[in-house]
Amino acid sequence: MDQFLQQLVNGLTLGSLYALIAVGYTVVYGIVQLINFAHGEVFMIGAFGALTTYLLFFDGQTGVWILPIMIVGAIVASVGTAVLMERVAYRPLRNAPRLAPLITAIGISVFLQEFVRLFYDQPQWTVVVFAALALALGYFLGARLAKTELNSPTTKWYDRAPLIGAAVGAVALWAVVRLVERDLTPLLVPGVIVLGALVGTAAGWLAGFAVRRNARYQVKFAAIAEAAAISAVGAELGWVIFKSIITDIEWPSAKQRIPFPQIDVVSGAALEAGGVTIQRSAIFTVAALALCAILLWYFINRTRLGRGMQAVSQDPDTARLMGINVDRIIVVAFALGAVLAAIAGVSQGLQNNNIDFRMGFLAGLKAFTAAVLGGIGNIWGAVVGGLVLGVVEAMATQYIPGAFGGSTWKDVWAFVILILVLVFRPQGLLGARVVDRA
Repeated sequence: MDQFLQQLVNGLTLGSLYALIAVGYTVVYGIVQLINFAHGEVFMIGAFGALTTYLLFFDGQTGVWILPIMIVGAIVASVGTAVLMERVAYRPLRNAPRLAPLITAIGISVFLQEFVRLFYDQPQWTVVVFAALALALGYFLGARLAKTELNSPTTKWYDRAPLIGAAVGAVALWAVVRLVERDLTPLLVPGVIVLGALVGTAAGWLAGFAVRRNARYQVKFAAIAEAAAISAVGAELGWVIFKSIITDIEWPSAKQRIPFPQIDVVSGAALEAGGVTIQRSAIFTVAALALCAILLWYFINRTRLGRGMQAVSQDPDTARLMGINVDRIIVVAFALGAVLAAIAGVSQGLQNNNIDFRMGFLAGLKAFTAAVLGGIGNIWGAVVGGLVLGVVEAMATQYIPGAFGGSTWKDVWAFVILILVLVFRPQGLLGARVVDRA
């Protein structure tokens, strides 16, 4: 009996991890009918985001108070990756044949794996990220000051040209200065910022002048100047962070397994309960799934944005006619899935004591299996499917005798379950909540 209970605990722990990832698949599928096969890499990026946060701010410490901050770092990394993925790769293909976004998702998956493998211990790429963030920050804050409609379907790029020109001009000057002289004296830094703001303002004004005949709205000069100044300050601030914090850390190579930080309370000696061994990280994983499932249910059923998600999942065209911003809803769906994947990434790191760039591939396939098992598009089905899949793997490892048993066959039995479900109950255990769209 103790053996059965032990395997049940192991299965529920593993299933909770699958369920956290599977919900991301099913939320996105329920909104845009897309199987995001790069979601496993979002899970992997979350684990590396947590590790990065630890190395940046807490290296060598083990206090439990560090864990929430690591989770925040994981969420920021995963959500940023998922939102950028949706905006750059999936949105342009929204009306394309379904095979196109599917192939794109596989390509993104491979790209993210290789990017982490090759560049995690080469932090120079973060300079480009800081420059892009400075551009985005300057543009968005400038747009808020402009208080002008910049989303006209026919003229939006002409309307936005002054703000984009201002941000690009300021960051371009900063890039040129830093390529010429990487280490400026503190007295010259304000001069670079002021000069960048002036050059960006001039570039934005010239861009607005060049497109004035095609633009529907004119951006205020003050908004152009603000966009340039914020971009200049943001780029220089990013450089300071890179030089003073990022370059001081000896980053581990992701070409091999990287030890994951062990945190007090949630890692350490296992607990014993009536002959059953329970890992501390297992308690964290199960508790995280329960809390996330409750919060997700509340968000979808009790908030305005959640009801908007339900409306878009049923009929996006009608939802758009009713005033719902469908693009925003889709971004929220990707972000929600990324949040859960990030928490799962932290959980796996705590359980396995290490992470690597390949960890998202098999976990993503298992989570997809769990989503199909429960009913793709059904959030509670993804949770149930993950738990069932975890328990099946654990029990098969223990109780299937002979050459077909043991841990080496647990992945085989997981995909056998997937095949059986697709053959005999393709709608899943709880039924897929998918609306046929005319």
